[in-house]
Amino acid sequence: MSVISIIGAQWGDEGKGRIVDYLATDADVVIRYQGGDNAGHTVVNDYGKFALHIVPSGIFNPKAISIVGVGAVVNFDTMEQELKGIPAALHKNLRIDSRAHLIMPYHCLLDGAEESKRSEHDKIGTTKRGIGPCYSDKAARTGIRAGELLNPEALKAHIEKILPKKNRELEYYGLKQFSVDELLQLCKKWKDTFGSRIVDTIPIVRQAVDAGRKIVLEGQLGIMRDLDWGIYPYTTSSNPTSGGAANVSGIAPNNIREIIGVTKAYSTSVGGGPFVAELFDEDGKKLRDIGAEYGATTGRPRRCGWLDAVALDYSSYLNGFTSIAVTRLDVLDSFEKIKVCEAYEIDGEITRYLPDTDGQERAKPIFRTFKGWQCDTTKCRRWDDLPREAQEYVRAIGEYAHCKVSYVSVGPERDQIIIL
Repeated sequence: MSVISIIGAQWGDEGKGRIVDYLATDADVVIRYQGGDNAGHTVVNDYGKFALHIVPSGIFNPKAISIVGVGAVVNFDTMEQELKGIPAALHKNLRIDSRAHLIMPYHCLLDGAEESKRSEHDKIGTTKRGIGPCYSDKAARTGIRAGELLNPEALKAHIEKILPKKNRELEYYGLKQFSVDELLQLCKKWKDTFGSRIVDTIPIVRQAVDAGRKIVLEGQLGIMRDLDWGIYPYTTSSNPTSGGAANVSGIAPNNIREIIGVTKAYSTSVGGGPFVAELFDEDGKKLRDIGAEYGATTGRPRRCGWLDAVALDYSSYLNGFTSIAVTRLDVLDSFEKIKVCEAYEIDGEITRYLPDTDGQERAKPIFRTFKGWQCDTTKCRRWDDLPREAQEYVRAIGEYAHCKVSYVSVGPERDQIIIL
């Protein structure tokens, strides 16, 4: 049996989608286990280039069942538009867990309104996709789940119960309010389009686990945006950790055999909160320009910095990485010197332990400098093809993460992954 969990080791945007796409080529089940359509997993394969927001990256394997799991929150309008860009023959194995919560139109409006009320310093950096408000309703036990679309009478009663409160919130912000009939019509449209794909996924997953099938678990964002362990309150509303993956994939922790952390060869972040290794100089601009570091969902420029080894060590410990995948090594090809933030200075004290948000906001990076390789790595297909300086840098990343490096990506194509 091979259950593999793919975890973002940084602030998100690490390149998880391309690793999942690669591992999914021979997978039997791929589960997108948390998050919503604020994700932007960029995948390049024989079908073309895709920015996946809610559809699992395993959709391109026609033999695999692709599941949007119970921990995800689903906007069916977004999913419908996304599927239009994917060959129809690949849609047949898509399933949505009946327990997954639905992003309703009022969630998106309230998300944007709440963010607009924050000061610039306090902005969380939400994508305004309704993710946070939907998870809030889930926690408050008032949310609407996908399976309710299959029971119109119960759904109507549920909407009639919760809508007055939602409309009062919308009225407070001066926003459009909704009628019960309006939402029921939308839900009927979603049922007509996706009703046959809404199922209890536990029997599918359990059968695959019992039969020893290959299962890949795909999360959204990274540990530094985790609701509990990330830079709260500048976080997502779920848990993109290995523990979170086990909880909401329906697979017991002792059945997960591999936990692969995905880290860029440098660091990026989108949204608010501390980012200790962030660069504000020409090197930061160069990383953004070469790496085309703009959000796949929002188009926002990403904050760029050198690799933060303090955060990577923290991520590896909390998730229990069995190995890591280093992505975008080729972005560093032209740098004469490459740095790694391997410690913080906080109030005159040196630490290699990642503090909570307040400590990170006061931290100053302490860098170690590596010699760059200054040659093209995009054509490298074997470890021995990489220049010596690149090998030394990758080995150092593995040492910072306290585990082996299993994959190194030197470009967006499937064949631009070096397997160690």
